[in-house]
Amino acid sequence: MTGAVLIVDDDDALSENLAEIIATLGVKTEVARDRKSALVLAEKQDFDVALIDVRLPDGDGMSLLASLRDRSPFTQLVLVTGNATLEGAIAAVRGGAFAYVLKPVSPSDLLETVRRARDRSALLQESNRLRLELERSEHRHRDLVESIPAFVLALDEGGRITTWNRQLEQVTGYARGEMLGVDGTALVGVDESPRALPLKSGGTREVRWRRAEIPGAGATPIVYAVGIDVTDEREMLRRTLRAERLAAVGTMAAGLAHEIRNPLNSASLQLTLLERRLGRGDGPETTSPIIHIIKSEIDRLERLLRDFLAFSRPRPLEVQSVEVGPLMRAVAELIGPEAESAHVEVDVEKMPAALSVGGDPERLRQVLINLTRNAIEAMQEHGGRLTLRARRVGDLVEIEVEDNGPGFAEELPVFDAFFTTKVQGTGLGLSLAYRIIADHGGVLQVQSRPGKTCFTIALTIG
Repeated sequence: MTGAVLIVDDDDALSENLAEIIATLGVKTEVARDRKSALVLAEKQDFDVALIDVRLPDGDGMSLLASLRDRSPFTQLVLVTGNATLEGAIAAVRGGAFAYVLKPVSPSDLLETVRRARDRSALLQESNRLRLELERSEHRHRDLVESIPAFVLALDEGGRITTWNRQLEQVTGYARGEMLGVDGTALVGVDESPRALPLKSGGTREVRWRRAEIPGAGATPIVYAVGIDVTDEREMLRRTLRAERLAAVGTMAAGLAHEIRNPLNSASLQLTLLERRLGRGDGPETTSPIIHIIKSEIDRLERLLRDFLAFSRPRPLEVQSVEVGPLMRAVAELIGPEAESAHVEVDVEKMPAALSVGGDPERLRQVLINLTRNAIEAMQEHGGRLTLRARRVGDLVEIEVEDNGPGFAEELPVFDAFFTTKVQGTGLGLSLAYRIIADHGGVLQVQSRPGKTCFTIALTIG
């Protein structure tokens, strides 16, 4: 608000009196003697209020209303006259006058009229300022929505589309006018899982939407959603997974072929030797060792195939509560004869309290047997000590299988399929154990150095 009042009157004395009275409101006043001077002043600055005498030297004051309104739409126009008529009042209102003041002017009435006129002018200017700010904000919002390299749409309380940005138009082929007002709830969904976005030309694109809900006038919120096209990403992921599976199959096939070839070659050579000895008429004393070797190689093939099938086609877990103490003692008893023949002492440490985990008892037993047999085989040349222990750590139970054998370099990929340091190992035992523990939602880790190797299984308390 400028805080300025324009007085248009050819009576110098009256104009000065009006200006003096109005100045008490703390506003600036300007005086024009005729229509032409008033329009010149209005071109130079904006006025909150204009007091206009109905009779002016160069024309009717009523004719000045429209011209001033065009130049300053927020100026409140007050007509001053000494001869008021009903027709004149009606014409003034139609011409956009704020008020109609009669001469002689009462100072109190004049001040009250000017004060109300200024308040109205200020209200209109503030309203216009807010409208312009809103328009600028909407323009910035619209530009932002249109420039984002993503899909942007909005749904009203009824789920109807109210925003459909340029990116959606370009990709789907549907113009904004075609989509506004259409039910869009099926497009966005209620979660972030990818959903099909139909194309006008046919087919769909996979889009992952991020939603934001804003309370609306009713119980149902207004929804704003930003979508990212993940069609190519998902296709790339499918191709990557397919390539990884094929690579894994190739690795496993190569490893299996390598492992099978050794016992087959050995059995084939031994069969040739057996054939020669039988052809010479040799007796059991020379043929029995060969038959034993052939049987051993066939057993080795059977173990290899069993491990391979267990690794490639795992059975579903039959989860139940498994007591860790009895499980460790049962495994220690089972491997006892093997440990004794390898001069390995087996120790199951006593636990301070009973511990249970959630898991498949047979599969967990398989893991512990695998780990303990590996430890025994590692110490069979010089003997040693094998320790089984368990403890609670927060919400987990940690089971350790520790030996004091020669150890191995920790950078070795011992959990990879077909990796083995044993002469006749399949290379599937530790990878199978790792996968079983992972299927339980647990973790299998190892630390090794000369004189100490410790495999640690972490499982959730059951």
